[in-house]
Amino acid sequence: ILIMGDVFLDIFQTTDILKISPERPVPVLKPSKSIKLLGGAANVANNIKSIGGSAFLISKLSNDVTSKNIKKLLINNEINFKIITSKDYSSPVKKRIVQNDHQFCRLDNENFFKLKKKDENKIVRFVKKDINKFQSLIISDYSKGFLTNSLLKKVINIFKKNNKKIYTDPKNRNIEVYKNSSFICPNQTEFYDFFDYQKLPFTEKSTIKLLKKTKANAFVVTKGSEGISVFFKKGNKMDIPQIDVNVYDVTGAGDTFIALLSYLLSNEIDLINSIKISSFACGKIVQKKHTAVLSFIEFQKIIEEFCENEFIQLSLKIKLWKLVKFKIGVTNGCFDVLHSGHLHLLNEAKKNCDKLIVLLNSDKSIKKIKGKSRPILKLSQRIRMLKMIKDVDDVEVFEEKTPEKIISKILPNILFKGSDYKAKELAGYDIIINNGGKIKIIKKLKNFSTSKLI
Repeated sequence: ILIMGDVFLDIFQTTDILKISPERPVPVLKPSKSIKLLGGAANVANNIKSIGGSAFLISKLSNDVTSKNIKKLLINNEINFKIITSKDYSSPVKKRIVQNDHQFCRLDNENFFKLKKKDENKIVRFVKKDINKFQSLIISDYSKGFLTNSLLKKVINIFKKNNKKIYTDPKNRNIEVYKNSSFICPNQTEFYDFFDYQKLPFTEKSTIKLLKKTKANAFVVTKGSEGISVFFKKGNKMDIPQIDVNVYDVTGAGDTFIALLSYLLSNEIDLINSIKISSFACGKIVQKKHTAVLSFIEFQKIIEEFCENEFIQLSLKIKLWKLVKFKIGVTNGCFDVLHSGHLHLLNEAKKNCDKLIVLLNSDKSIKKIKGKSRPILKLSQRIRMLKMIKDVDDVEVFEEKTPEKIISKILPNILFKGSDYKAKELAGYDIIINNGGKIKIIKKLKNFSTSKLI
């Protein structure tokens, strides 16, 4: 994902209170530790990188010490970049004075310097040449002079011509500079500013008019604790509530949202679930200190929690599980009259994978294999019992005699089966092996089978 926008250095100066000043009733602070972090578009790139994505950053800075600090942080975080440096530009610094983990005040050291035409041309040539290396574009606009109207128009058109998505986090009140963006993601204040600038009332009709002007698919408006509103170009609207959390520090939450939204959509997760996950992730970010990102393990936990709490189809769960590199295992069978042998198989299987899916024969499928007297327990009862077992993450039913068709859709990492079967005889053996997966035969418990019990 290519990120273009203004970058700055976030400094968090932690302090201790020594006393109250005798000159004025204000605390006297002693600096203890200075924490340097990536801010602005660099924070967007860092959010993508930290969850397992690949990010490339383009921006401008002055050729000063701050610029060197930012480049060093980008290298340390393994973020590829192209930074145009010149003494004529500014390297913005946002320094926050922190006492007892809370921001006391903020000092901004920055100047507005417009991108030079020759540097603009250099960037456009670079994007044109390397467009095939980028899946999508994020415009992270902080109105510091880098994203000129001309640069925005040229780069957006390159991505548009190549059928690639553009995600915009806007600061310019004139929404037309972001024309041809796929999704425009303002906060509530920025959203209302669009209407003020165009001298339009905030109505459904005006919203459709603005969307037509920008040719965007939707406005995704973040409203803090009030959640998110999505305005579609056909005039329909969807409100997504935000989960109540104790907000600790909102620094960089907007960067996290657009980073995750673009990353999820780029990995073919649908828009509404991408927004829900991104919003949920922001709820975790605002509970952290300073300009924060999610670790990969935290992202895995967010996806795990989301899949457990939301009523979503298995196909989406599998996409999300694969995205966070969970090892997916499957086992199949009738599981008619559940017994210790079944529980042993499921328990051993779960020890060797992160997510275990049981592929369950339908009643019709069982009759084809076992005869008219089976199953003893109907499908709904068998599903209910399997879902009660902590080792089972999901149950998927198949109508055919074998689960080969469903295995080819899931493409799991491991197929588990009891030791009364040989690996090469299993349905789906070739599919699993050809996809780089493996078969694990689990030694079964003696004298336990449903047929014998019956």
